Amino acid sequence: MLHQIKCLTAIQLCNICGLNIVRHGKDKSKRMRFIGMGIVYVILMLALFGYISAFTIGMVSLGIGEVVPYYLYMIVSLVILCFSFFKAANIIFQINTYEIQISLPVSKAAIVTSRFLTMYVTDLLISMAVIIPGGILYGILMKPSFGFYIWGIIGMLFLPCIPLTIATAAGSLIFAISSRMRYKNLVNILLSIGLIVAILGVNFGIAGYQESLEQIDLTMLRNLAVMAIEQIQKIYPPAGWFGNSVLGNNLAQGGMLIGVSLIFAGILLAILQKFFIVICSALNATAAKNNYKMGSLSASSAMKALWKREIKRYFASSVYVVNTIVGYILALMMTVALWVLGGKNVLEMLDLPAEWNILLVLPFVLSMVGNLMPMSSCSISMEGKQWWLAQTLPITMKQILDGKILANLSIAFPFFAVAEVFAFLAVKPSLKDGIWLIVVPLVYTLFLSVAGLTINLAFPVFDWENEVRVVKQSASTMLTLLLSMISSMIPIVLLILFGDLHMIINAATVVMISAATLVLYKRNQKVTV
Repeated sequence: MLHQIKCLTAIQLCNICGLNIVRHGKDKSKRMRFIGMGIVYVILMLALFGYISAFTIGMVSLGIGEVVPYYLYMIVSLVILCFSFFKAANIIFQINTYEIQISLPVSKAAIVTSRFLTMYVTDLLISMAVIIPGGILYGILMKPSFGFYIWGIIGMLFLPCIPLTIATAAGSLIFAISSRMRYKNLVNILLSIGLIVAILGVNFGIAGYQESLEQIDLTMLRNLAVMAIEQIQKIYPPAGWFGNSVLGNNLAQGGMLIGVSLIFAGILLAILQKFFIVICSALNATAAKNNYKMGSLSASSAMKALWKREIKRYFASSVYVVNTIVGYILALMMTVALWVLGGKNVLEMLDLPAEWNILLVLPFVLSMVGNLMPMSSCSISMEGKQWWLAQTLPITMKQILDGKILANLSIAFPFFAVAEVFAFLAVKPSLKDGIWLIVVPLVYTLFLSVAGLTINLAFPVFDWENEVRVVKQSASTMLTLLLSMISSMIPIVLLILFGDLHMIINAATVVMISAATLVLYKRNQKVTV
């Protein structure tokens, strides 16, 4: 069985990473897209390294460097938990390859284990990207014992196990519940969104609780470090086990980390193997009634038909919905939190002066958070191998793209409308500030809807087997994310530095973003894929 697991895992990793395209493909454009995606990941890695370096150097300079291993381990675990939750169940119960693999002379255990290992390897890369540079920098500054490096490597290897197991268990439970219901995708989406809201709510609560703890004794850094470590151990015990083993060569704590990781993963795999075929078969089943009656036929315009087609395609994929809607949910929850806590309390939590006007940056922060990943950033790729069907219809490329933009706006605007209501209730802006609070998110939403299509047209992925590859791992989604952050951060930085010129900065930004939207919109209509 080990040979079967090895082969299946290698095949899935090659499909996810696109290595076979680079090694054996003859299409130079696909190779260039793969290289482009590699560059995007390198940029993200450099940004991550900068954050880790700044944090480590800052903690060491304050004399509380022992917090670093605990903090990094917990943060990476939370990142893996969030990212894995969005993809874990879809990879485990991947329907597109289920019928092929189940007919092969391989065991259920090999199939399930290989799919779990595929996620483990990708999450291990995240673990290595944080723990290795953080550990090296910590070692240079603090000069720990040799055991620090040994336990650091062991902890890094086992880091993904527990968060990946929790995410897979939660996602599989949602799939198992929804698979027995008629509207599987809708139930899956609602349960996933409910869990996302709960996770975000807990994170907001933890942040507020930690803030209150930090105010207990601001002058005693040593006490602050002890309190921080205690809180991390309470919130996520494996981070405590890791920190105690690397800093104190604690064999018992290290053994606890290894043992719990293996036990969690082993129990989950045993349960998944037992119910694997049942859940996959249920997900692949369809419900139908025998009371169909011919009714009146109705016709609609091409645009309305294309819009309905996009909306149906959108809600047919839980991966598509959950990953693209999380930004809108986060923006809504952010404004609700602002309304509940009040602007002054938020300024105190962010260590900003009380006289500072939060309205200066709120429109751009709302725009950035809400438009982290518009559905248009992968709507072309989601067509898959059926993209040619849309192009053979008696409609223009403009109509196809307009349908996708309209569908994106139909999902985004309701969330932004409610978020705007809470934002107005929270900050009570003047007339001119209220106008900017409405106009800026509106302009950015239009811009990123169009820009997402532009990027996806340049980096389409049609040969995917799993929607996770398109929604979470494609170059177009990463580039759209970067564009959203950079285009919003530039005016935010300018407003922080030159707050007195906020009217000029806002107006100039809106004009430039609107002009870019118009240019990209016209360009998209001339592109052929």
